[in-house]
Amino acid sequence: MTQIYLIRHAEAEGNLYRRMHGWYDSLITDNGYRQIAALAHRFENIHVDAVYSSDLFRTRTTAGAVYRQKGLPLTTRKGLREINLGVWEDRTWAEVGRTDGAKLDLFNRNDPALQVEEGDTFQELRRRTTSTVLQIVKNHPNQTVAVFCHGTAIRNMLGEFQGLSIEETGNLPHSDNTAVSLLEFEGDRVRVAFHD
Repeated sequence: MTQIYLIRHAEAEGNLYRRMHGWYDSLITDNGYRQIAALAHRFENIHVDAVYSSDLFRTRTTAGAVYRQKGLPLTTRKGLREINLGVWEDRTWAEVGRTDGAKLDLFNRNDPALQVEEGDTFQELRRRTTSTVLQIVKNHPNQTVAVFCHGTAIRNMLGEFQGLSIEETGNLPHSDNTAVSLLEFEGDRVRVAFHD
């Protein structure tokens, strides 16, 4: 069995200042660094064989909570990035609500009809992130891997791995910063052991 710990990044500027950061490469806040320290403590006694993250600063920095204390290299994968929000990137949620409210409602409901100019659809996000995680599983049979990722990406992966439609996935809770989920892969089966 291969275990995958899916971990959301620590609080970043977009979270604090309510800005839309998908592929926008925002920084970690002071509170985020405290969250990273707490996450390092949480993983002190958990064996980890490998650590992956998206290539964005907020996930790479959060991943330090695990790979540094374990003496492991960090492997980055662009396929683990958050949903690309296209022309919405680095705009405030309030501004997008005023100028593009109907599409923002589709985003908030995890609606498959969402298409932001120059951005990802939920179908594209799910295909990209789940195929990346499945490749990591293939590369690490019977090992434990920490994978640092993003909120909307994690929710959609959890939906995909549980056989939920894109619409049904919208009913799953959104992971808080540094929330941890554990996926167990055995053969063609996957089980969500827990989700913070």
